This record gives sequence, structure tokens and C-alpha cells, in this order.
Amino acid sequence: MAAPNPSIEFSRLDKLVRAGLPSIVMITGESDFFRGKAMERLLKAVPKDAELRNVDGADLKVTTGDDGDDAGATGADFAPELQDLRGGGLFAKSSFVVVRRGANWWKKHSASIAGLAEKISAGSGLLLESAKIDKRKKVAAALVKQLVALGQVFEFRELYELPYDRDRGPMDGELCKWVLQVSKKLGVPLEAESALLLIAQVGKAPGELAAELERLRDQFGSDTVRAPLAPKDLVGKLTVSFASTPFEFAEAVLCGKRQAAQRSLTAMFARGVKQQDGKTMDSGGLLPFTSSWLFREIGKVYEGRLLLDRGVSMRDLPKQAGVHQFADRFLEQVKCNSIEQLNRGVMALHACQRKSRMIGEDADVLLERFLAQWFEGAPIETAEEFEL
Repeated sequence: MAAPNPSIEFSRLDKLVRAGLPSIVMITGESDFFRGKAMERLLKAVPKDAELRNVDGADLKVTTGDDGDDAGATGADFAPELQDLRGGGLFAKSSFVVVRRGANWWKKHSASIAGLAEKISAGSGLLLESAKIDKRKKVAAALVKQLVALGQVFEFRELYELPYDRDRGPMDGELCKWVLQVSKKLGVPLEAESALLLIAQVGKAPGELAAELERLRDQFGSDTVRAPLAPKDLVGKLTVSFASTPFEFAEAVLCGKRQAAQRSLTAMFARGVKQQDGKTMDSGGLLPFTSSWLFREIGKVYEGRLLLDRGVSMRDLPKQAGVHQFADRFLEQVKCNSIEQLNRGVMALHACQRKSRMIGEDADVLLERFLAQWFEGAPIETAEEFEL
């Protein structure tokens, strides 16, 4: 079952906090920003006279043995900090252990926590924050199931940019509505078009959007009764911090979104592209990565278009084309691209790569030329023109 809107989870969390913190609370989900905000609310609710121990699980290494079957609540897997939960310290009646970025910590100590859960002293508690909660151990799965039933597990996903009803536009999406709510709360209310402009220029990350709204508040001043700011009011006021990837670039190209494709391209070369290890990709690798991924996506859409032209129904198209994820996006791309357009795209990418090898043109310039060829029908240089 999909996680609810983060605002619903915050409402649940506030209700739990008002009733008093239970012995264990888990904050999980893909959104770093909302998980952080949830932990702030929990920390404010910790009694001022409680002993507080903070644990950062990011550096904890998990060995193969930690992934095995259930272990007992004693032994090498027992975290020293858990001892605090059996009773307050020398100078405190209660204790709280706060674990941030706790995926590995939970994986290593989940069996111990399960064994300790019923023994946590009154007024003490464990506050665990982790993007994912591993449930492969039976006792861990049983504990999580119990905590979910008690309403003590909260999952914070990212906000959807588009509404479920794709006939409606991004103004009705969760992200735009959230920006409007935050802007009003900060005293810099925005028109819906202004919120979309903010998202387009700054990006989809709630943390960056919130920071940009705070900068606008510093520039305009906070005034909850002022008329909402129009897009023209934001000209020259916004920070360009939008990041993108070759995946988003290819999606914009194949969905026929010229402005989004250009914005993605500009962002990739202005801010770089993060690799899986968190490091920024060398700019020399951007063209091969982007063109390779785009070739792959064009090929996938090309196969879908052939099937569609042969009479395969839209309902059966994703399955027959071997597309098992993001089927709606795939169908949109198939519908808006003809075989001729896709063939032209392949030719334009080949020309882009030839120019890169032969004349050493900057990669961003070559990809901008590709966009002009794809969207505007600009002429494509042939191999003969390169005297090959």
C-alpha cells in the first residue's frame, strides 16, 4: 500500500506527540527532508529532564552475519546504548535513544530491540529514523507489524508533482500545493503559476524549495495579508539551483517537452550529475552517458510504436514491449512520437557523437544542437559532410 501524503503522516505524528511519546517510534520513507522534520517534532516532545543519547548509524558497518536469522536479545549484537532504555541514568528518571540514518544500526540490532521492547521502562523510548526498515528477521518483522498496528511507524514519501488524474495539470499536484502552503505560512504567498515557476527553476526537492521561500521572505519581508506574488514579481529573485540527470533529459525529450529538456540540459552542465557513490560525474562523461541512455530509451519507444502501428492495443502495449515500470509514461512517449521522428532522433544522436569525436565541440553545445534537430527540425549533418 502506497504511503499517504506527508501532511497526513504529520497529522498522525502530532496526535501521537500530544498523547505522549510511546516506547518506540519509527520514522521511515524516501524523503530525507520530511523525515528530518518529523524527527524535529519528536525531539521537541522528549521531556526536558530525560537523559538523551544520540546515535548516528551512518558509519556502522554491517557484516554478513548481521543479515542472518534471528539472534537473541543478548550477545554481540546488543548495542550498549540500548541499556539506557531499561531504566534512567544516575541523574535522570527516563532515557531516550535517538538513532539517525539508522538502516544499518537497525539491521544489526533489530533482534535485540525486539527482545527489549516489552522491557523499556516507563517514560523512556527509542526514536529511530531510517529510509528503510529491514524486516528479514522474523522477530524484526513481528515487531514492525506490531508497531504499525499501534500507529507508531510513520512513512514519509516524496510529494507527487502531478495529480493522479493526469487530465489535470501540475497546479493540482501535491508539490505545487505544498509550495503554496509553505509560502503562505512564511508570509510570501505565491500565485499557483509562481509556485510552478519556483519548482521549474529551483527543482523538486522540498528542502531546496523551502530554503528558496525563506530567501524570498528575506527579500520581500513577511506579510501574511499581502496579495500573492505573481511570476513577474519573481523575475531576477530566484536562485538557480535546479539539478537534473540524463534520465530526466531523455524523459523530457521523448515526452515532447522542449523547455523541460533545455532546463535539464542546462542544469546537468551547470551543477553536474551525481553518481551512485555520491560523487559528481566528470563533465567529459556526460555526453556518452546522456547519448547512450537516450539511444536506449528511443529504441524502447521505437519498439512500442511499431507494435502500436501493427494494431496492438494501448492496454497490452507495455507488456508486449517488455515495459514493467512507468507504463503510463511509456505510453505517453509512444503516442507523441512517430517512427519518422524516432529515426530522425537516432540520426541526430549519431551526428552529435561524430562531431564530438572529430571537432571536439563542447558536449553541452552538441546536445543543444540535438534539441534543435529534435524539436525544431534543424538540419542533421550526414557522414558524407564530415568526409568520412
